[in-house]
Amino acid sequence: DLDGPKWGKNVFQVLKKIKVDDLGHMSATELQSSIPTNDAEGRGVADMNSLEKKLSVKVVFDRETDHVLLVGDEKKLEKKVFDIRNMLSHYHWRLSGTDVTFEKATSS
Repeated sequence: DLDGPKWGKNVFQVLKKIKVDDLGHMSATELQSSIPTNDAEGRGVADMNSLEKKLSVKVVFDRETDHVLLVGDEKKLEKKVFDIRNMLSHYHWRLSGTDVTFEKATSS
């Protein structure tokens, strides 16, 4: 039902649960284009999209700031997205020659 204040209240309740986790400057523009559809190990864009759907999170490559953002439910970002963080770290390392550790990527 999209009528009345109940609809607005429901949207507000859902939006309160969404968190943006800034992984920092990771050359987002270059990083996004460097991730293959699938690499030799079966990882890549297709795998990342599958993980996003499974975990109900979204990876955002912010071209203005060159930051990479994870967007989703706060609890899932805290506990469930290690595989996505690991994948992004792997491709960032390959791109720049510098590994972004989980602790460094999550500290803000």
